[in-house]
Amino acid sequence: MSVRTSRSLLFLVLSLQCFECKNHGTDLSSSNKVPWTLEDVFSQAGQNTNLKCLIVFQNDRILKERYFHPGDSLNAHDVRSVTKSVMATLIGIAIDRGIIPSEDRTIGEYLQPTAPLSDSVKAHITIKQLLSMSSGLSGNDLPDVTEYNNWFNAPNQVQYTLSLPMIAQPGQVFGYNTGAAHLTSVLLTGASGGSTYQFAKQYLFQPLGIPDRPWATDKQGFNNGGAALSLTPYDMLKIGQLYLNKGVFNGIRVVSDTWIDKASSFKISTNNAQLFGPNYGYFWWLGNTGHHDYSFANGYGGQFIVVVPDLRLIVIATNMWSNVPTSTASQQWYTTIDLIMNKIIPLYE
Repeated sequence: MSVRTSRSLLFLVLSLQCFECKNHGTDLSSSNKVPWTLEDVFSQAGQNTNLKCLIVFQNDRILKERYFHPGDSLNAHDVRSVTKSVMATLIGIAIDRGIIPSEDRTIGEYLQPTAPLSDSVKAHITIKQLLSMSSGLSGNDLPDVTEYNNWFNAPNQVQYTLSLPMIAQPGQVFGYNTGAAHLTSVLLTGASGGSTYQFAKQYLFQPLGIPDRPWATDKQGFNNGGAALSLTPYDMLKIGQLYLNKGVFNGIRVVSDTWIDKASSFKISTNNAQLFGPNYGYFWWLGNTGHHDYSFANGYGGQFIVVVPDLRLIVIATNMWSNVPTSTASQQWYTTIDLIMNKIIPLYE
């Protein structure tokens, strides 16, 4: 989860029809030994001041959904670093289509026209190392709002990132860096010949039935590869389904199963930089409940797409984050992910 700055800054496919468990068959939690129900969990969730939405989806149907405070299923919302997980998907599609030959290609091959790289070490950072947050560049903005603000306010965000010192050999150390993640959008623009948004619209959003959505750009006009894509809760759910179903949505192959496996499998340890996310794939956080592997897209202030493949389970949550104090945003992030990991998932184990 990267800290974002607000201060300085129908129709879903038939497979997504809403079913309340209590109204459509047996509550799937009733046979479990945990002393709570899904209804209990949603009642608890409703006490969280800034929670906007919570959706529990399993076995091709919504079991329960609820919208709190200023939230609804069709309200597009800036999902912050969930944007990174979308970027990982777009890079995979570009590789599947031969637009980018491999994630082993270097950033120098794609950034030179935009930002000439005289440092050979930086020029040889690979796309894979950007995706796995192991570029070796300084600028870890996970714990430090100042670093994110410095990047966001720079007159040229690409140059700002590329001017950062190297603090590790590429590929060796996890370092959460939104500026480095943004470079994936810049290089995709160079490789595809159009904006990242245009690419996303053609190859991801349209196949998923996602209409036009706001996606902010940097000061040079590149779509922000690290944050600032707006999605509805149902849009997020569709992305979760895409990962749950190994790159297929509504019977259509959108991205290869090979890429889904790569993005959601271990690439580097985070050294527990993030609770519930001890490991990292390609812009997806990874962990294990003790019984089940999971991956999650993770945004500042409590924006989540949590996928538990062997339970056929997806949980979506969004929270208000704009004009929310950093301490409050951090607390609601923790409260939401804790509810998902320690209350919702155990219902289905």
